[in-house]
Amino acid sequence: MAFIPVVNTMAATLIHEFLSQRLTNTIYIRQDNPITPADLGDIASSLVTLWAQNVMPRLSNQTRFVGVSVRDLSVQNGLVFDYTGQPLPVSGGIPGPPAPSSVAVVVSLRTDRAGRSYRGRLYLAGLSETQTDGNFFNGNLPTLLANAVTNVLLGLATGTRVPVVVSKFFNKNPRPSGVTTPITAVAARTVRVASQRKRLPNP
Repeated sequence: MAFIPVVNTMAATLIHEFLSQRLTNTIYIRQDNPITPADLGDIASSLVTLWAQNVMPRLSNQTRFVGVSVRDLSVQNGLVFDYTGQPLPVSGGIPGPPAPSSVAVVVSLRTDRAGRSYRGRLYLAGLSETQTDGNFFNGNLPTLLANAVTNVLLGLATGTRVPVVVSKFFNKNPRPSGVTTPITAVAARTVRVASQRKRLPNP
């Protein structure tokens, strides 16, 4: 498949370890100017701090936040910056037996436009069994995590930088270049326990 550029946009992948599994989520950030090595490093260090402060306290204490990898999507062989320094690794804050690694809270990244090309998702796994009750999450966990992600995105929006949803396809066909749309809201999609089968451990 041919490379699809996304101009002046960075992909920041958050890396976690949980029950011997690697868990990742990606946040996209666009800025006005071409991306430099300093931009990648700044986004990585900022994201580590924001995620550790806002999201990790809501995850199982058996979840470890171990790194952030930021890539320039403007060109095929774009710059990459990997951050694993202080304060990493950071453990989650919720005690108790771990839930299966496939259990996740799904939060929806909304924009001011309708359609699949203008929505994103984060699957927040690495939870404790104390946070679930049968098929439902306890209390207001999805809302708490949606609020935590909102705080992260607000913290990343500095200068001309803005967190965005990226679309590389339309009607199943590749676009000449990726389309970015600013994220305007974060919502908890459901209070039911969601599952990602691809995160089930190998037999």
